[in-house]
Amino acid sequence: MNKKIWLYLVFIVLLIFSAVIFFTNQYGTIKKELRDFAYEDTASINKIFLANKNNETILLERISLNKWMVNKKYVARADAIKVLLETIASIDVKSPVPKKSLEQVTKLLATRSTKVELYANNKLVKTYYVGDPTPDHLGTYMILENSSVPFIVHKPGFMGYLTIRYFTDETEWRDVSIFPIPIPQVYSISVEYPQKIENSYTIVRKSARQYELYNFKNEPIKNFDTILAKETAISIIKSKISRWITKTSKYKIDSLKNYKPIANIHLKTVDGKKHLLSLYQKAFIDRDTNNNIIAEPDPDTMYGIINENEITLCQYFTFDPILIKITDFIKK
Repeated sequence: MNKKIWLYLVFIVLLIFSAVIFFTNQYGTIKKELRDFAYEDTASINKIFLANKNNETILLERISLNKWMVNKKYVARADAIKVLLETIASIDVKSPVPKKSLEQVTKLLATRSTKVELYANNKLVKTYYVGDPTPDHLGTYMILENSSVPFIVHKPGFMGYLTIRYFTDETEWRDVSIFPIPIPQVYSISVEYPQKIENSYTIVRKSARQYELYNFKNEPIKNFDTILAKETAISIIKSKISRWITKTSKYKIDSLKNYKPIANIHLKTVDGKKHLLSLYQKAFIDRDTNNNIIAEPDPDTMYGIINENEITLCQYFTFDPILIKITDFIKK
């Protein structure tokens, strides 16, 4: 055998042997149950409880196959739930915490971490604490309940840290859909323009293929673009806000109602329930060349009031294709 090939094979064997010794020393004295963070059977998970040291708590409960509730009040964001479940199923220990950092990391986990409780079929199956990211932001400090051994944990294949996936802001967990209603449950959608009422219209959904169009006087329009009417109705039903605004007073909502809205979007379901989104111009605060404060229309966002009691931010990017005039439906 060629001498170079022989030396190469010897080198590979020694490398593998060294790796085995290294990982044996790293994990050999640590019990598996102290580093077993993942819970792969996420289909059986029906409840997740998160709590941080600031007494912020989140209770996520599965109410159907793909629908979760937040704190028994709101529908949860499907994308955030999906990311969290994927993380829960695949997180793995990257390495033990280095001895020089052990005391500091243990203290940090005790004082500013997020407690995570996982329930499968209503039974508590795992509890651990999620701490800060590592200095290189490629790992996350975590420790299991009743353990004194913290680890650096990661999600294989993901370059980043996991702390932000276990957030405890209720509004961030809340679904941003304006009308969380299945399309077959929608009867009609009206878009009203108080500043120019003649541009208003109503779309009535008779079936999946049959739509009717009415003007602001509730007169039927016969020759109109039915495809555009269907696409517009579906876009309105599926529209989303930019974010919820919770730290505001009723005074803010009442003050907005003193102005004419850009548009009122009314949605009526087949069982008679009514929903309303009112859109208002939002001021953009700036300063002129003399450093005087000036207010100009915000070109990107506007206020939205849902059912007259919740205030949100909405993007023109989302609503410009929806806020069309009745004449846009009329076939030339």
